Amino acid sequence: MPSNKATAAAPIATGVLLAGTATREVAQNGLEIWTTLALAGGLSAVAVGLSVLTGLSGFDSDDALDGHHDRTTVALAGLALTSIAVGAGIALA
Repeated sequence: MPSNKATAAAPIATGVLLAGTATREVAQNGLEIWTTLALAGGLSAVAVGLSVLTGLSGFDSDDALDGHHDRTTVALAGLALTSIAVGAGIALA
């Protein structure tokens, strides 16, 4: 079973790269819909990674503190995936 640090590394690294790229594009070309989506997706991915790293992961079945953490993590993961997919689709179109 992988450690929390290894599991959290992928969304944090991806989120930082995506948010950094979106921020650079906003600085150069102004605010566009795909850059807004990319920035939201990147920040959401970082938030998911940080929640896994701190142990607040909603994907862990042993974490029975309350349902709030479960819904928050799943919502952030959904927002990240949706924003990345829509932003990539708009950028490629």
